[in-house]
This record gives sequence, C-alpha cells and structure tokens, in this order.
Amino acid sequence: MCKILKPKRYVGSIFKIDFEELYELGYRGIIFDLDNTIVPWDENKLDEKTKKLIDDIKNLGFKVVILSNNWSQKRVKHFSKLMRLPALGYALKPRSRSFKMALEIMGTTPETTLVIGDRILTDIYGGNKLGMYTILVSPLNKKEVWIKRWTVRLIEDYLIKRWLSKKELIKEE
Repeated sequence: MCKILKPKRYVGSIFKIDFEELYELGYRGIIFDLDNTIVPWDENKLDEKTKKLIDDIKNLGFKVVILSNNWSQKRVKHFSKLMRLPALGYALKPRSRSFKMALEIMGTTPETTLVIGDRILTDIYGGNKLGMYTILVSPLNKKEVWIKRWTVRLIEDYLIKRWLSKKELIKEE
C-alpha cells in the first residue's frame, strides 16, 4: 500500500523543479494541484514569481491543467483565468475520473504526464494509480483547518518521516 502512496520526488516548492529537464525526458503534460501547491489555500492573489513560472512552463511546450478538490468553482475559475490555464474544480481526487479528464484536456498519456501537489492521499495517490510521474511539494501554508491537520496531515506526515528516515525518499531543497 505504501508504494502507491509514495511520490517519485519530494521538493520544497514548485520553484525547485527543473521543468526543462523533465521536458527533455519526454514529459509533455502537467496536472497541478491549486491550493497549497501553486497558491496558499487562504490567499486569492497570484504573485508575479508564480505567474512567471507558469508562463515559462507553458513556453517550454508543456500542456498544463489545474486539478483541484476545492469546492469553490469561483476560486478555481479565478486562478484559471489569472494563469490562463484550464482547470477542473471539485475534482474528488484521488478518483481516477478527474485525472483522466485532465489527460483528455491536455491530449497526453499517463506516461508523459506529471502530477504535482502537496497531498499524498489525493494528488500523489491519484497520479500513481494511473502511472503518472508524481512530485510532492511541501505545502505553502502549514496552517490548515483543524480537521485536516489532525487527520489526513498526520497520516501524510507519518509516511513522509518514515520514507525519509529509511532513505526511501529524499527531500530536494
């Protein structure tokens, strides 16, 4: 069970990822989580550094889709418009259906697609189920609604610490 939950890579943020290298390796699509991956879950602004990174990724030739579990379609559409990216909200990740819809939008296959997100039990598990290359990032905002912090994050933090201690995963700073 742990194998399907483990990301291929673990990085501090999306800014630590070498997208040029991944493009050279043959990846053509990126499914990005929104909240706490691209923007903090409690902010409504997109900073210039992030906007530039998204533009640079698109200019490399990547197809990009935002896949979010956020129930607020207004929030998802807001960031979709700011980044000029297609987006699917209320995705119910890790359900395969939403990931397959993202693949269809981009016209890519699981083998040529990256999944980048801050949650093991949604983003990473969902991408791994379909055979995509998964990259876990540290959440942008560590403060979360108490129910998430005391349930899901406890499990995810335990898994990360276990993988790191056994050197099954290395955090790239």
